[in-house]
Amino acid sequence: MGRQVLGRDFFERSPDVVARELVGAIMVVRQGRAAVRVRIEETEAYGGFDDPASHAFRGPTKRAAIMFGEPGMLYVYQSYGVHWCMNVVTERVGTAGAVLIRAGEIEVGRSNELTTKYGSRELRGPGILTRELGITGADNGIDCCQDSPGRIRFERFVVTGACEVGVSPRVGISHGQERLSRYFRLGGRAVSKRSVGRRKNTTRLPE
Repeated sequence: MGRQVLGRDFFERSPDVVARELVGAIMVVRQGRAAVRVRIEETEAYGGFDDPASHAFRGPTKRAAIMFGEPGMLYVYQSYGVHWCMNVVTERVGTAGAVLIRAGEIEVGRSNELTTKYGSRELRGPGILTRELGITGADNGIDCCQDSPGRIRFERFVVTGACEVGVSPRVGISHGQERLSRYFRLGGRAVSKRSVGRRKNTTRLPE
């Protein structure tokens, strides 16, 4: 078993492919000299002109322009002026796409506030995830694929074995509700409980 850093070519694909394959991957967030490792348990894919739920539906506006840019960049926005939401840009330059990281579970390191308040390492929901990892609008535009270890990077384990990934409609949107673009680890403790998967597939992921 080993670690494999996810490079630009991993993210230079459709958001649904990337969203599915990020389930079970590890997100490494550096906090000073320390680093917190989080297993990704839930994601959502967002496209461009074909996706009415996407910020890029109306083209490269000031906020959504980053979704048309270099894959592997971080797109962080504030939802309803309250919660920060963390996305990673996908697709080729000029084609909009992004994956929202909805939930994860801390593997190494700890979030003191979450541990003392909830007695858990589960980061359930995009707002809790960013809050506990200290991710804000200041992280918007970070390159997660740079050569030297940066603030945030993504890894996957090379393993033999499989786990199941569920697929369902996305959560909390008013448009594009029929699109099956939410991916989650079946049985994952941090996964949102608001909806259930309509189908599942088997993907090689960490156990």
